[in-house]
Amino acid sequence: MKVLFRREGAAGYIQLNKPAKLNALDEDVLNSMERQIESWERESEVSVVALSSSSAKAFCVGADLEVLATFDEAAMRAWEMMGNRVLGRLQGSSLISVAVLRGHVHGGGLTLAAACDFRIAASDAVLSQPEIGLGWIPGWGGVARLARLTGAARAKELCITGRRIGADEALRIGLLDQVFPTDGITAGAAGFIESLAAKSRPALEAIKRLADGSFTPAPPASASYDALVNASLLRDPRGQAAIQAFLARKKS
Repeated sequence: MKVLFRREGAAGYIQLNKPAKLNALDEDVLNSMERQIESWERESEVSVVALSSSSAKAFCVGADLEVLATFDEAAMRAWEMMGNRVLGRLQGSSLISVAVLRGHVHGGGLTLAAACDFRIAASDAVLSQPEIGLGWIPGWGGVARLARLTGAARAKELCITGRRIGADEALRIGLLDQVFPTDGITAGAAGFIESLAAKSRPALEAIKRLADGSFTPAPPASASYDALVNASLLRDPRGQAAIQAFLARKKS
């Protein structure tokens, strides 16, 4: 299965399980995540949802580029709108969400983590928004979700350069909430998640609503804007060349 689900007390666990593709996201993964979150929201006993990976090599490297390379403008718009809907559901959920990050965290994988309420990582985690190198912008509200955590100036720098940063820098700029030694991330994450799950669900939800209500993304961060921009960028020959070069390197 591409995604594994389990529940332990008041905590629900979502584990990405496509190690051969470094947990690249596809329609099946996004749909199954959304359905499970909706199911847990209806269960009064669940108050926390944790996202992690079955592989220590990568949390998630974003969308599957082999699939995206086949998209026309209509397909890209539909993909953008779908991803933004699912991540918006996660970010706006009554459940408190925690992303547990190990290894590579790139593109849509970082945007997925940014949609969560908390991000904790192993010290070997490497994070980036590399879309600029393929002639795109971070989709699914990626720029705005990043800016909500790091501030506008830092989000612009990360998205415009596409550079990779380590866990220590990510913690320093506000992208991460906690960093644990690589061999201690499992225990550290479990302790943090259990501490949240022991708290009052109504109180957790109220705090989340009040805190999130203090931030309103700028209009260009809307799903339709990301969808329109990335769909139009498919026509850019430099972006097309970059995508084909990337896929060629994967095959070599």
